[in-house]
Amino acid sequence: MITARRARAADAAAWRNLRIDALRAYPTAFLTTVEEAQARDVDAYAQMIEAGHSFIALDREAPIGIAALIPLTHSTQTRHRAEIGAVYIAPSHHGTGAARTLMLAMETHAKSIGIWQLELFAEATNTRALTFYERLGFLRQGRLPNAVVGANGPADDIFLTRDLR
Repeated sequence: MITARRARAADAAAWRNLRIDALRAYPTAFLTTVEEAQARDVDAYAQMIEAGHSFIALDREAPIGIAALIPLTHSTQTRHRAEIGAVYIAPSHHGTGAARTLMLAMETHAKSIGIWQLELFAEATNTRALTFYERLGFLRQGRLPNAVVGANGPADDIFLTRDLR
């Protein structure tokens, strides 16, 4: 049975391992490098989890995915918005509904804290992710050229939003 919930400090090692797996598998899909993620110890991940809105997907009790909800709270004028980042589901669980379960858990939490606009960036060539987000109701808003410059050169991102009202 696949479930998703807010992560806890006790999930830090699993969250870190999944993050590193994600960065290895999809190096241009994220703004962090494997080396940067590995440089952060488990305690740093535990602090991040305790301070924020990190989520974890589980197959029974086994961690299989992660995501982060990043509220834009620096101004009262942006408190209705949150960015979704670090979304990753282990390849063994692609097509199982795990990503949908994870996203729905974040949406429910976002609504509970007054957020009604979700925002995210997806690599322009990642048609699987773009199709998934669009099936969830996200709309393409624009393209960010040269969002990431990795080993293969620059890659563009697509900016998407979802209105939860």
